[in-house]
Amino acid sequence: MIQCWITFQREKTMKIRTILMSTLITLVLTTTSAAAELKSITIGTNPSGSTFFLIGSSFAKMFQEKLGIRSTTQPFAGSSVYLPALDVGDLVLGLSSTVDAGLAYKGEAGYPSKMKKLRSLGRIWTIPYALITRADSGIITADDLKGKSVMGNMPTSQALTQINTAIIHSGGLELGDVNFMISGGLMDGINAVAEGRVDAAPVATTMPVLVEKNASVAGGLRIVGNGSKAVDGFFSNAVSGTRNAIGKQVKKRPFIIGDTAIVAYDTLLIASTKLSDNDAYALTKAIYDNWEELQANVGPLRSVAQNILALENPTIPYHAGAIRFYKEVGLWTEAHDTHQTKF
Repeated sequence: MIQCWITFQREKTMKIRTILMSTLITLVLTTTSAAAELKSITIGTNPSGSTFFLIGSSFAKMFQEKLGIRSTTQPFAGSSVYLPALDVGDLVLGLSSTVDAGLAYKGEAGYPSKMKKLRSLGRIWTIPYALITRADSGIITADDLKGKSVMGNMPTSQALTQINTAIIHSGGLELGDVNFMISGGLMDGINAVAEGRVDAAPVATTMPVLVEKNASVAGGLRIVGNGSKAVDGFFSNAVSGTRNAIGKQVKKRPFIIGDTAIVAYDTLLIASTKLSDNDAYALTKAIYDNWEELQANVGPLRSVAQNILALENPTIPYHAGAIRFYKEVGLWTEAHDTHQTKF
């Protein structure tokens, strides 16, 4: 009788152990499914020294520290170059403007085909954008650009070329009314303006280098305001993903002389459908959870509050994993659903 009881207890203990082990395995698998399954992350950005590279590097550092995933930043000449690699899954992530991403998704403006696999994980930077000139050039708004040289033809960014063209149109001008010159990028144009080799060139008005360049030019620089044709809705109608905005005069940016009408657009963190839903969820969650720390380290990220990371109307669809996370934290609304169904 005692032997039977001992045998029963042993069998009972074994069953409990089996149940506990099974529960532990299930728990581990469940936890893993909510965490990133990636072995490594490569983030495509603009060239080293650009704001995209700075942001991409900060994300790579965060993913490595918080998720334990080996992460690196890969600089390219421009997002028009690396979006095709992202679409086919050769890159895990990339940074792109709403404009460039939308053009790539539709296969427009020089993109060889529609890149229908691109997916957004969220908005990370709002970019205030305008032309800049020397303060003594006599150019105040885009209306004053007739006959001037504008470094706005940017082969490495179809998006910026379209925005630059729209700015000229806002002054009631056609491209033939200006000398629309080829530019190797924003820094190329900034240097050309500062050195007097060109009349105007595009900039993100918050670029730190503008403070330095402003101090180096006798009389300083000034932001060129939108033209008289740029009524509300002008830019969103001209270039999908952009909008009219105001550059505020602040002491630390003396080149913005008075509140000035400019353009704004957003930067997205982009993946592709090659990224699993669980991985997209984990990466989106990591960005959201560490947003304040990222903002403390990277100034441009402060333009986007944590509660508006989920841009309502991006130019490409959201990744299903990102949608799942945004729904969990209450950032996904009916308006997001409505816009998502348009794709």
